[in-house]
Amino acid sequence: MKKNKIVVILIILIIIFLNPKTINIIKSKISNSKVSIEEIKEISYGYSNNTSFIEYRDGFLMYDGKSLKYIDSEAQRVFDLNIRIENYSIDTNNSNIYLLDKMKKEVYIIDKKGALTKKLKLKENALMVKALYNNDFLIHYTTDVDVEGAKLYSYKGEEIQDISIPQITINLLQVDKDTSNFVISGISIKDDRLYNNIFYYNKKGELIFSYNIENKVFAKTLFLDDKLILVDPKYIEIKDLSDEKVKKINLDEEIQYIDIIDEEIVVIDSNKKIIYIDKFGKEKNKEYDMKNIKGIKSIGDQKILYSDRSIYLPENKEKKDFTKDILDVFTIYDNSVIVIFRGYIKFLNIN
Repeated sequence: MKKNKIVVILIILIIIFLNPKTINIIKSKISNSKVSIEEIKEISYGYSNNTSFIEYRDGFLMYDGKSLKYIDSEAQRVFDLNIRIENYSIDTNNSNIYLLDKMKKEVYIIDKKGALTKKLKLKENALMVKALYNNDFLIHYTTDVDVEGAKLYSYKGEEIQDISIPQITINLLQVDKDTSNFVISGISIKDDRLYNNIFYYNKKGELIFSYNIENKVFAKTLFLDDKLILVDPKYIEIKDLSDEKVKKINLDEEIQYIDIIDEEIVVIDSNKKIIYIDKFGKEKNKEYDMKNIKGIKSIGDQKILYSDRSIYLPENKEKKDFTKDILDVFTIYDNSVIVIFRGYIKFLNIN
């Protein structure tokens, strides 16, 4: 009788431990217990208010108005190109790099190897450059007769389209990474009323739709699948790009941080409350064991949070503290984290 009971128990145990769900739970527990944040390298640099950092390919770009550097996730300098620009705008499509000299009205196009492939002279007063993901690019310009607009250029420097918009002040220009379509947001005043005008174009510079909304000044625009996300300090509008459907979300507090992470809109408000919003406007609040969260990034199949002087992996409850304030965080692949400080940069691995 005892032998039969033992055999039955053994069979039950074998069934349990051969169950894929059980195996995944055990793997997850083992994985969580072993995860650590390891510092692999630190490099120093001369910090100035004119320094820009942009996530790029396997690492990031750093430009200070003197030299453009591409540094990979292992802290190796891939290229270093000397271009001196006092007042600049920079953007990339993860392949070409576009560098605008606002004073000299010139655009430099640099490829992924750090070679200067094109230098273009502009006629208009250029304010900003934006890269399209088909290698074309946009120049936001202004004129002496109160007309603003955007010119679309090919990667060879050939003008494709001139989008001139009178009687507005352009406050945003954003490109969809998936389609290379783009949106121009501009402010106008009519009959003492303020309007935020939205113009949505395809990658050829052809207008798809336009509309305006009263008493809103959008501070940011984002794309999520087939949705356009318009962000006001206490208001989010989710507009379907294929029809007139609009979802309007009013928030109690001002938005401090907003981004698209794992197909969701992630908001941190001024009270440090974290709100996840799907593309249909459904909201859910999330709490983490970390105070004063400043931003959230995705790394592999989990999230990494950062405050002024800490980074934190909530799934593994692993935290790393620093002695100076964090300027920005980049995540590369499934295990590389780059943390930017004033004067130095730390390269970390998630093991």
